[in-house]
Amino acid sequence: MKSLLISLSLILSLISTQAQLTKKNWLVGGAGSFYSYTQDYTTPIADLTGKWTTIDLSGSVGYFFINKFSAGLRPYFSSFKGESSGGGSANYYRLAIGPFARYYFLHADRQFNILADANYQFGINNLLGVLHEKGKYNTFSLMVGSEVFFNTAVGLEILFGYKNQIITIDNSSSVYHSNEKGFQISIGFQIHLEKE
Repeated sequence: MKSLLISLSLILSLISTQAQLTKKNWLVGGAGSFYSYTQDYTTPIADLTGKWTTIDLSGSVGYFFINKFSAGLRPYFSSFKGESSGGGSANYYRLAIGPFARYYFLHADRQFNILADANYQFGINNLLGVLHEKGKYNTFSLMVGSEVFFNTAVGLEILFGYKNQIITIDNSSSVYHSNEKGFQISIGFQIHLEKE
């Protein structure tokens, strides 16, 4: 099976491509990530260890307003589960949506293209449990990378860059606020739909 996928990728990469990066075309796609980690942290009462799993999924629906520039909406879903050595556990999800814009730097007849992508999303942070705590979720990211086109419509993208998340829980006994900054890597597929 693995050799079949490699052979198919090679054949598709040899096909002459010209991606639909021109005005009035649509861009539809998505990306996902899985993250599992162990966390050591200290509280005033004890030193604890936690094991956590995060799954992030995002989509994109955009429109090329001018050649090589598209903008649109990007929905986002994240699920976070885990437990700590102190007996605590967490299970929450985040739902968000917001605008994105991206620009392709090279000509459309290239088999690969370099791009920049910026997005801002806002939504809810929902902690499932006894207290059912809710809050807000805001994120901004600025990423650069490349997209490799298999044919005129489908491309695989690998992006990396900066991400800033602001997370709050409002209806808790103690209001929670977190500002997380860092770097991320995103892998996804994009479909470029030609105008009729």
